[in-house]
Amino acid sequence: MKILFVMRHSGYVRNFESTLRMLCERGHNVELAFQIGGTHWLLDPTDVATQLAETYPRFSRSVIPVRDDAWGYAARELRVALDYLRYLAPAYRNAPKLRARAEREVPEYLLETSRRGIFNTTTGRALLARTLRLLSRAVPTDARIDVFLEARRPDVVAVTPLIEPGAPQAEYVRSARALGIPTALCVASWDNLTNKGLIHGPVDLVTVWNDMMKEEAIALHGVAPEKIVITGAQPFDHWFEWQATVARHDFCRQIGLPHDRPYILYVCSSRFIAPEEVPFVRSWLQHLRQAGIDAGVLVRPHPQNADQWRHADLTEFGPVVVWPAAGATPSNAQSRADYFHSIVHSSAVIGINTTAEIESAIIGRSVFTVLAPEFQATQEGTLHFEHLRNANGGLVHAAATFSEHIDQLTRTLRNPHVDDARCRRFVEAFVRPHGIEVPATPALVEALENLGRQQLAPSKSSSWLAAPARRLLAHRGDRLRRNALMAAERKALQKRRKDIAARTERPQKRASSR
Repeated sequence: MKILFVMRHSGYVRNFESTLRMLCERGHNVELAFQIGGTHWLLDPTDVATQLAETYPRFSRSVIPVRDDAWGYAARELRVALDYLRYLAPAYRNAPKLRARAEREVPEYLLETSRRGIFNTTTGRALLARTLRLLSRAVPTDARIDVFLEARRPDVVAVTPLIEPGAPQAEYVRSARALGIPTALCVASWDNLTNKGLIHGPVDLVTVWNDMMKEEAIALHGVAPEKIVITGAQPFDHWFEWQATVARHDFCRQIGLPHDRPYILYVCSSRFIAPEEVPFVRSWLQHLRQAGIDAGVLVRPHPQNADQWRHADLTEFGPVVVWPAAGATPSNAQSRADYFHSIVHSSAVIGINTTAEIESAIIGRSVFTVLAPEFQATQEGTLHFEHLRNANGGLVHAAATFSEHIDQLTRTLRNPHVDDARCRRFVEAFVRPHGIEVPATPALVEALENLGRQQLAPSKSSSWLAAPARRLLAHRGDRLRRNALMAAERKALQKRRKDIAARTERPQKRASSR
């Protein structure tokens, strides 16, 4: 069987490394195609894709063509509008930051349309969404992507994440289905179905971690239940196998914390969730020390939001370290071990809203959060945060005040195993729904194998609306493409001017310094 796995960029390889390996080990031909090439140094510094190619003769990687013709611009605008309309639904009434992010992508005339007259009602927006979907189906497939797929003729085209704004990966899905190739969306993470765009199909399979995410796919994306397979969370399979290889006192000495007392791990969040996290952590540390808690504190910056910690001085709060100082993606053996030891040797974990809280639960550490006003929009204002609070009784101890948080934390520091059952219940529901001893990777691989055995007829997207819609969309797409090209030229010109100014300024500075 040949499987083409289309990823937005190499940063997603980490989420599916075990899946790619198992597919190869089962004898399948696997081609990994990146939508954005040349990003592995930033997003996958260990270049796992190259390692896989060197290990498995049946594995290869490439960069897939991205649609950039007028049709592509028109189709993207339609999908962006549909993505925005979802955030006007009742489920997102308390999600202003998510709605504002979606708004930034939408052209002004569509924003105005959605706010006027009948289109400012639930019925009107449903009618508008239906019209946009009909127009989307009138867009022809991209000839370059068609040729790319025909040359490879895979048994399955799997994509991730698909739900990014405007969903350029939807073009690969449409071309595959037009050729009769089964398609799958492998959901990459626990927030993908609620925080980004819609699933722009048609897809034949959607793989999710658990029952909660299945309900999201049905309720928020309109996916038919029979197309959804619950696999468990394959990115976390290795967490169940890891063991500490460095003793606690040696690890504390390595990072600069005293080993004769417990330490609390603070796991930082992404830039979208917590753009300014340092002031909150300083306030949290102040409350901690005022309450007489003298435990050490390890602050672990988020790898994509670490700049704010470069000059943060926390020495006034006693034994506190920021480590690794520049953040680190756990992508190789050493960085993964460092990350694991950070959690396993801690006595408690606190964070705002981050995947590290789930990983801490797998290890069995109590997890805490404070419902801070400055993060309301990215805690209670997001749907996925509720999983941490409610899934199978909930994982995090969510405190409304620092005083309440200190009381919760103190109980755990006195009895580090108080939440063992709580963590296990959460993990059984959210991470390993088929049994805590049952890994997720085989279930995902089997779902893709079963899909590849299906025989599908090529789909047709033409309708009575196709001809007039295509004339309209061709005109709109031409305008959008011209605007994009002019914007790119202006940006390139501005960069050239800055470069020239910088080159001119350097000799002048050297001359003046003499």
